[in-house]
Amino acid sequence: MIEGETSAWAPANDVERELQHAVGDGDIGAVMRILAVAPLVVPGYQDEADAQPGRQRLLTRERDGVPYLLVFTSPEALYRAVPADGWRATTLTEVVSGTPDGWGLAVNPVTPIGILVKPEDVPELVPTQRTMRDFTPANEVERLLRDALVAPDAEVLLDVLVTAQVMVPTQALSMDGVLAVPVFTSVDRYEDCLGGQDLDIPVVTLDFISVLRQWPGDDHRLAVNPGSPIGITLPGERVRHLVAYAEELVRRRLGGDSDQPPPPPPPLPVAPFADPAPAPPELPPGGIGGALRGEG
Repeated sequence: MIEGETSAWAPANDVERELQHAVGDGDIGAVMRILAVAPLVVPGYQDEADAQPGRQRLLTRERDGVPYLLVFTSPEALYRAVPADGWRATTLTEVVSGTPDGWGLAVNPVTPIGILVKPEDVPELVPTQRTMRDFTPANEVERLLRDALVAPDAEVLLDVLVTAQVMVPTQALSMDGVLAVPVFTSVDRYEDCLGGQDLDIPVVTLDFISVLRQWPGDDHRLAVNPGSPIGITLPGERVRHLVAYAEELVRRRLGGDSDQPPPPPPPLPVAPFADPAPAPPELPPGGIGGALRGEG
């Protein structure tokens, strides 16, 4: 956190209220997941009104000789920290893509929710063309997922995902201490994560929506391609919203009549801060084999 006067600060929007709780709990993972999909702002100046994307003035502050690019989650937080003629909307993906090598990020300086991201950590914050350059999709689904994550485009991401076929073990796994249902969009992604684990668990191939309809409970996390650059995680309590979105999408694609507009896609369920190589999963008691095999 960046030091500064914080006595008169109050959150200006829901994002800052969520950050306040996450920072108060010391949950840096939650902080980063919030920032990954939050609208951000950077200072704007009258003399750059017609500047091309990527050519706007970048405002920094130095800390221990390292420049940190200033980024904010509201105009109120911005004006608290720096004088500016206005502000320009951006996203974390755009910020990461445009941050020069050797620069860190200072998010909401001089507020109680200020976050410093060291220069070496900036490229790994969100999927970008640079971080994806060594990733080879195994099929068209993975190519589309990669491109949607880099964009980022939540609607395309979810449209591709909910109409895909996936490989899924017939028992839930414990990953990082949390019950998870891992699903994989190719044999390659399965092998990357579980190929060396010697797990004696059957694996089935299902439509993704079939997995969602048989969800074992809110205490299970959905993990799509865990350990992969195109990995996505979703809390169990949000799966029901994804089911509604998926079913409406299927009805539209099959030409079904509906007087109701499709529900908006859930917030982009990207967890770009997961460890790239997750710890070997441990099998918990019970599982989801019966449900996935259609028993009961």
